[in-house]
Amino acid sequence: MVLPDRSLPSELPFRGIYGTADTSDRTATPETCEWYPAKFERAIVLVVDAMRIDFATWSDELNTTFSTDDESIAGQGQRRLMPYHNRLPIINSLSKNRPDQSMLYRFRADPPTTTLQRLKGLTTGQLPTFIDAGSNFAGSAIDEDSWLQAWRQLPDVGCNRTTQPPARSRNLVFLGDDTWISLFPNALSDTRAAEVNGTLPEPGPGWARIRPFPSLNVWDLDTVDDGVISRLPMFLLPPEAKGQDRELEQQREQWRQLVKQPHMWAHTDFSKVPETNSMLSDNVGLTQLHRDWDMIIAHGLGVDHCGHRFGPDHSAISQKLAQMNQAIELIVSAIDRDDRSTALFVFGDHGMDSKGDHGGDSPREVDAALWMYSNKKWHSRQGDERAARVLANAQDILSKIPLGASLDEDLRESWWYNTHLRDDYKGANGGHLFEAPQLRSISQIDLVSTLSLSLGLPIPFNNLGTAIPEMFAADDDARAEWGLLSVLRLNAAQVLRYIEKYVDSSRSHGFADDALRLWRIMYERAEVSYRELTDVVAQTPKKRHQLPIRELEERVAAEYFAFTRVVLGSLRQMWAQFDIVLILAGLCTLVLATITLAVLYVRTRRSSLEEAITNAGWPCIGGGVAGAIIFRALSTVFVSNGMSHMVPLEATVAGLAIGTAASFSAVLALSGGVQISAPGLRWWQPTVTSAKLLNAIALLAGIIHCLGFTSNSFTFNEDRVVLYASQTLAVATAATAARTLSATSAESKRAAG
Repeated sequence: MVLPDRSLPSELPFRGIYGTADTSDRTATPETCEWYPAKFERAIVLVVDAMRIDFATWSDELNTTFSTDDESIAGQGQRRLMPYHNRLPIINSLSKNRPDQSMLYRFRADPPTTTLQRLKGLTTGQLPTFIDAGSNFAGSAIDEDSWLQAWRQLPDVGCNRTTQPPARSRNLVFLGDDTWISLFPNALSDTRAAEVNGTLPEPGPGWARIRPFPSLNVWDLDTVDDGVISRLPMFLLPPEAKGQDRELEQQREQWRQLVKQPHMWAHTDFSKVPETNSMLSDNVGLTQLHRDWDMIIAHGLGVDHCGHRFGPDHSAISQKLAQMNQAIELIVSAIDRDDRSTALFVFGDHGMDSKGDHGGDSPREVDAALWMYSNKKWHSRQGDERAARVLANAQDILSKIPLGASLDEDLRESWWYNTHLRDDYKGANGGHLFEAPQLRSISQIDLVSTLSLSLGLPIPFNNLGTAIPEMFAADDDARAEWGLLSVLRLNAAQVLRYIEKYVDSSRSHGFADDALRLWRIMYERAEVSYRELTDVVAQTPKKRHQLPIRELEERVAAEYFAFTRVVLGSLRQMWAQFDIVLILAGLCTLVLATITLAVLYVRTRRSSLEEAITNAGWPCIGGGVAGAIIFRALSTVFVSNGMSHMVPLEATVAGLAIGTAASFSAVLALSGGVQISAPGLRWWQPTVTSAKLLNAIALLAGIIHCLGFTSNSFTFNEDRVVLYASQTLAVATAATAARTLSATSAESKRAAG
């Protein structure tokens, strides 16, 4: 259930808010109207669709061990370097040369790993349910709270600006995948027409320039990427003018060379002639487009489409990654030249399997990459060490709580991850020819709280992610307490607020009483520890930076971190995981129910429905009870071995359904002697009638629809496929009806004549 509530910058997630008597929970001042002081003034969000973690990692050993020359492979017996390895050297270079300005993470997605569902998670912090898996790319707009909608809201909403001038409106640029437009039609609405007509409200959220490109043609590798690349330099580079330095001219030419389709430059988006599709207006010219943007969102699809068309082992993937590498390099050069603090978030929304597809929960599909960079220092070695101690303390807490053992491995203990680089090069004895560098592993929805707080935004109301510790661990003076502790406390309060509101809003929330009790106890313990810490600091303020208090800060921060991980792990098991045992049980129930209906149809052709039910009634009840008992017993084995997360009620219902269907169909078949030659099956004889033709078409359409779910592309085009099948059935039904009416009319005329 999606809650419609919104987080406001003026209202903290604690019980005490601005303007109340309770001031003990204030972590911000009314004048700033921020949950946490913004670390960056501007941000660029670059989505490289399907950028798997091993597309972004680098290995010097890999380069020296394997050859890229096919002839040398044949001559020397060497294994070929995969075309996607070591293709983003800019990430490796900056991570080594500017370690306090950049960091690479394994960016673990929650299934289903389709772009629509991933964008929902990456903007709202929510987990997708498998009901969402059938949604297509023209899905309904997102109504719940998100950082994008918060960015487009008036900065002054709910704030007290009596002591400070109004905050400047935020200006937005979007380029790329049109899926964003279907999800955020209001937030991503171009304002140029309103500017020209004079209907843009003042004060307003700022101007927006939106250029979406069609995303569903997976055979097209370049149009979306070229559309993005051909427009980015107009925002990142100053307008062309005489006397500009040579470096700017070279960069402008490099941008031009990056575009694969030269005709993509033939657009009028930046034309000074008043045209309907130009981005320019009287108030927003070329200078303003370059100088005044606050956020750029760009989403390229070339890597993803290359995977769908050729697979990741094709040489085309190398060319697309090289194009993205040069684009990232040029973006970095542009923001380095700017004196305003700018954050660059480069990430994949999901990975891809060995065939280039995605949608499931295999490791290569869920393991994307996230690289964060800024033109200012945002983390430090000392801060990273403190963050690592918080993670270690949290791991110790999780290992001792009742639900700790059932958490996903990456939430419980796998803070560090060995990438898929080594998996492509296994040795003869089952080992690996070399070890890949280890990376920090985070959940994708962790980006939501991280991006929100680092830009001075409130965390979205429905968020379940946890702020990335390294982003805030170096902030040692934020609100006179450790920055990471402030952030994790805000994050934990926001998660608990969501849980409490969810429980109050739905009687059938599905949360176990034990889980709710555990969540509340963990949060209260963390709050008690926080109060004790603040008392100690208040008594000895000069000792705040000494080791004992720093260690206490880290332990308290770990308690908040562990709380958010436990909540996420529990809800992930409920909402966003494949449970193979329950899936198989559902398939068995579906098959048995189909068989039961077929057998029942045959029996009722020769006897009454009442007789059939009377004969099978008691055996059916007995079979259902036996199935429930057996499946309930088996469920304990499945759960103890980690094969399933089903609860006793689910096991009982599944066993009851399977046992009832199996016994019902068996009794009817055995008692009635159902055979293929039975009179009840005469309708299968090949006598062509309109009714049989209609039945055949309906059956064929149903089978095709079911088979379509085995295709990854079906998810993207389900609306069109279902509409086509429905129209086909409608036409067939109309033709059958017309034929029937014609035959009836002819018979009536013969009878009358």
